[in-house]
Amino acid sequence: MKKVLILYIILFVGTAYSQVMPKEYKLDARKFTDKQLSQLDAVNNIYGKRLTAVPEPTPSIISNFISDILVAGDTIWFGTGKGVSRTTNNGVSFQNYHGLEPFGDYDVSGIAVYKNFVVVATAESRDVNGETEPAGTGIKVSSDFGTTWHAYPQPMESGTGRFDSLIYGSNVIPALKVLTDIRNLSYDVLITRKNTTSDSIVIWITSWAGALRKSTDYGATFTRVILPPDDNSIDSIYPGGNYTGSSSFAYDPVVNDNHKCFSITAENDSTIYVGTALGINRSTDWGVSWKKNTTANSGNRISGNFVVGLNVQRYAGHSIVWGATNVGGGTGNQINGFSYTTNSGTSWGKEVTDSAFSHGVGFKDSVVYAADDNGIWRSNFVPLNFNWAKPNVIYDEDIRDYIRSNSFYAVDSKGDSIWVGSGDGLARTRDLGNPWTEKWKIFRAYKPISSTQESYAAPNPFSPDDEVTRIFYKTGKTSASVTIRIFDFAMNPVRVLIQNAQRTTPEVVWTAWDGKRDDGMQVANGVYFYRIEVDNDMTFWGKILVLQ
Repeated sequence: MKKVLILYIILFVGTAYSQVMPKEYKLDARKFTDKQLSQLDAVNNIYGKRLTAVPEPTPSIISNFISDILVAGDTIWFGTGKGVSRTTNNGVSFQNYHGLEPFGDYDVSGIAVYKNFVVVATAESRDVNGETEPAGTGIKVSSDFGTTWHAYPQPMESGTGRFDSLIYGSNVIPALKVLTDIRNLSYDVLITRKNTTSDSIVIWITSWAGALRKSTDYGATFTRVILPPDDNSIDSIYPGGNYTGSSSFAYDPVVNDNHKCFSITAENDSTIYVGTALGINRSTDWGVSWKKNTTANSGNRISGNFVVGLNVQRYAGHSIVWGATNVGGGTGNQINGFSYTTNSGTSWGKEVTDSAFSHGVGFKDSVVYAADDNGIWRSNFVPLNFNWAKPNVIYDEDIRDYIRSNSFYAVDSKGDSIWVGSGDGLARTRDLGNPWTEKWKIFRAYKPISSTQESYAAPNPFSPDDEVTRIFYKTGKTSASVTIRIFDFAMNPVRVLIQNAQRTTPEVVWTAWDGKRDDGMQVANGVYFYRIEVDNDMTFWGKILVLQ
């Protein structure tokens, strides 16, 4: 479903904004005390039924589409094409929330973790008058690190009429009422403290048609947060300013691209950055006053106004805010890339890896990892002298598989381990100082296979122009020689996928077919058969439908 959401955004926003995806975070994982948790339980119980969702460990992640990766202590959380997943043992097993209440079959559009709080925004695709539309399906909040959850509907206004008003200092600001969850989905989530002396939290969501909102009651209700309008003459707003007479200043995500919000991060609890379809907005007073940074500003500017990812790099006392800044609306020269600030937004540097659409950034101390539509990139943080490099191929020697997608959406680190999320699976390697020299481990979604005589292909049917199909099977042996052949419907040989390949695990393994013959030509539409031979003493068959 994530692919459908992305495709919709591409078509709806048009050529100015080529793609939308959430990004990743690296947040504090310290625990609350039992006393603090009991106080939160008392507060949360006011707002409705608490749902317990404790997924059983499984050997595989739930989806091959990975849009978010968040490291929180010993736990790594993933936003995927089939909901939330996590691992507590570095990928030995996964816990998948798909199908459990309150998640159901919903997609994850945004996720944040702070101490024992986990907040997840979900979404789905709907058919509206014959057109596919994305819709927000609400906010899920856990105060015990994912054991129990409260589910709240997607925030919106109520009542009749299209407009109401918001009070901002002495100003009365006209505000468009969002009365539907269609196109009102939260692409990013942030958790901060309410103030420096409190453990109470603020939940922030960036909701495209729903703009920027925050909750101070653990997600039960959300209020609208005012950002500067598109008008270049109003780049900064504060409650003491006079905006009542400005015809351009309205809270309206339809009219104002700067109110179409996609990403959010915090340098600290009071300094917040919001990425929109028209730049990066910064607040240093807990989200009250805001300054807008766009490509129209003078001096050192961001690379592009369409900001789909924000994150903060922290090392050796440094705090560097990064954004995935792509070609968007507004004026000024723009290019897809990554922008950063070392001085809290006073000025920005920009880095262009290859001008592909950028999605997000992650870090390991002073090392920066950048995910875009042409790969995963690595560089030491050396302004004016970045040394971006990407792996030639992400290949798992043990299972003889590799990531076939060029699009990467998420990256984060846990110790020396680097986790990357793509449109074709999850992968992990180590960074010991030399770029991309360590072995890769690839994690794929698959259904369990109980018997050595059982196998299946997925996706099936498949379209060779857009994807590969993978044949999943198990040998039941710690060492086996495997041959897999493809035949057409008349049982004529088509392709030898592997021959006498060694497999060294009794668990599920897989082999990919790209829909081509031995001579490199693509096969015609139709039914094909595969035959798996294990050590010349075990043979089993399966069927694949090619549908181009």
